[in-house]
Amino acid sequence: MNKTFFILASMLTLDAAIMDQKRAFNYDTWLHTFGEIINLIETRSYKNLIIEDAMSKAFEAYVQLDPHSSFLTTKECKNLQEKMSEEMFGIGVVLPGEKARDDEFFVIVEVQPDSPAEKATIKQGDKIIQIDTTPVKGLDIDEIMNLIKGEKGTPVELKLLRAPQQEPMTITVTRGLVKKEMAAAYYFPDYNIYYLMLTIFSEKSTKNVEHVLKKAIKEKSKGVIIDLRNNTGGLFDSALEILNLFLPKGSPVASIKNRDKKVMGSWKASGKPLAHITSIPIIILVNNYTASASEILAGVLQEYRKQKDSFPVFIVGDETFGKGSIQEIIPLTNECALKLTTGLYYLAFDKEIQGKGVEPDFLIEQKLALSETAKWVTTTYGKESSLKDSIKPAIPAQASKTKKNDKELPWRERKKSIISQDYYVQNAINLLNLYTVGCLDNKQLKGHPNKALSFLKGNYVIDALIQCSDVTLN
Repeated sequence: MNKTFFILASMLTLDAAIMDQKRAFNYDTWLHTFGEIINLIETRSYKNLIIEDAMSKAFEAYVQLDPHSSFLTTKECKNLQEKMSEEMFGIGVVLPGEKARDDEFFVIVEVQPDSPAEKATIKQGDKIIQIDTTPVKGLDIDEIMNLIKGEKGTPVELKLLRAPQQEPMTITVTRGLVKKEMAAAYYFPDYNIYYLMLTIFSEKSTKNVEHVLKKAIKEKSKGVIIDLRNNTGGLFDSALEILNLFLPKGSPVASIKNRDKKVMGSWKASGKPLAHITSIPIIILVNNYTASASEILAGVLQEYRKQKDSFPVFIVGDETFGKGSIQEIIPLTNECALKLTTGLYYLAFDKEIQGKGVEPDFLIEQKLALSETAKWVTTTYGKESSLKDSIKPAIPAQASKTKKNDKELPWRERKKSIISQDYYVQNAINLLNLYTVGCLDNKQLKGHPNKALSFLKGNYVIDALIQCSDVTLN
């Protein structure tokens, strides 16, 4: 106990020495109080005190200065190392970057195709309320992921809430190998537009983006849609490499500043941009789960369009998550570590995104499916055909076709079917079509993305408020 207490005292005393004088208080008194509590519990409580757990909770309470700072135990450090490795065993669900610790549930943002979760019929939008015997209330994202991950072939039991059901349901999933990146590219031949989806940034992301952009430029496509919805980040270096495809060498990309606004580090473009990259319009789809490195990519390109009028890149979707902080892993004794927020990212032109996110050029809010009640009302009362004894239209006979179950199709085929009905993608295609028509009619729009943006906003309405004025009637 004395050794553990000495470690605590050393860390707190060191931190006290570097804290701002306005926040300083009598540490010696509080350290003495802490020692008294441990001693009393050990000698008088009917329940034995597990020193390691007690210290972990004390450290955690002390360092939890923001949602991302935390004390990592030996086990958590090991899990972090496994997370950074090439292979990961889990169930294949995408979860939000953060949640309030008092939230009763954790929403599943996306279920990865061909994953154990999908095979177990887990769906996007399901709310996790318990993992095995542990409620998720009070847990952070790392704790949640540590409970979900495990050895290959082992089961994990999830208690879920699924709308419109009122009662929780329990699903057991067998852990398996989970792919870190799911990328898919498609071509819309009717519109001559390319589409690329990136669920996370990995070593392959830059080559995937470059491949699609080169094809689009070569074939004089109307444009490219890059889908970063639900992309929670991944490799920061990968986002920087993608920016190299656009920005001239030496162009400022991002910087990190500490709490005193002092620059701790910065990045500049180091590659050679693609030929004719400024000639093709690009729409980047984002939502509130677009976070970290994906926010930096979208935000930097948007700022260069705004400030330099250089790239016809337009951001479409919801406001992004707003994680602009950077965490440092600091090794400690006992094979523990401290994950501490030490700075904030600032995009090119000193644009801050922490807590703000990237504001889209065109806001699109998620459209919810009709409730079961609304569907019933429409079916029962909202059609001529629903009336009693109504005259039904003649339906020509058709040869019966055996429809393949969606679950039997490869995930890329299923994704293709989803994209064909995707409200965000449909609006992106319409914007690219309008951009093409506008540039043909008005030569001044081409090469001036900000003028093109004004043209698009003036001729295409999505979810923006429509200004109107009164008209006097006779």
